[in-house]
Amino acid sequence: MYDKIKIFTGPNNYTFKKLYFEEVNEFVVGVDSGLEYLINLDKKIDLAVGDFDSIDPEVFSQIKSKCKNIIQLEVKKNKTDLAYTLEYIYNHFDYKQIEVYGGISGRVDHFIANLNLMKKYRFSLRDNRHYMYILDKGKYHIDNYKKYISFFAIEDVYELQLRGFKYSLDNYLLSTSDSLSVSNEGSGDLSFSKGKLLVIMSED
Repeated sequence: MYDKIKIFTGPNNYTFKKLYFEEVNEFVVGVDSGLEYLINLDKKIDLAVGDFDSIDPEVFSQIKSKCKNIIQLEVKKNKTDLAYTLEYIYNHFDYKQIEVYGGISGRVDHFIANLNLMKKYRFSLRDNRHYMYILDKGKYHIDNYKKYISFFAIEDVYELQLRGFKYSLDNYLLSTSDSLSVSNEGSGDLSFSKGKLLVIMSED
């Protein structure tokens, strides 16, 4: 079992060296254009996935020489490269956590698709300005290291309590159409009795 599976995907508008640090028992996956970071910075690649339509042929040659495990997808397909990668990992690996680097900025439709993937496979998503993940019912302490922290209901969230943040809530019903909990600040504790909560930390 791997402690963390770390997936690097596009768009390549995040600073690799600021976000990534090597950990024991990690498995590194490059997805299509995200592979360019791993090649350019001479990082290990345990698995490469993609149709590679946006990668320079010279870079692809480096990928093939550096990574023994390559899954080359058809350009015409009914899943995004990241969706295929997550499904493959879900069906073939044992792991504790999945972290996805990239996948936030760029095309809005791809970002929404990635949010939907978060509901199914439960991974964190991050770039230079954002860090997001989904919580199930329970009690949590949240250390927010960005300027803002926002909470959105993926499924209606019952009896939401926020304590220690700049703005508090007490037994609030946060529905999927409610944006009340956007742009909070600070760290604190939260709890809720039912539903699924999306947590987004973000900079200006």
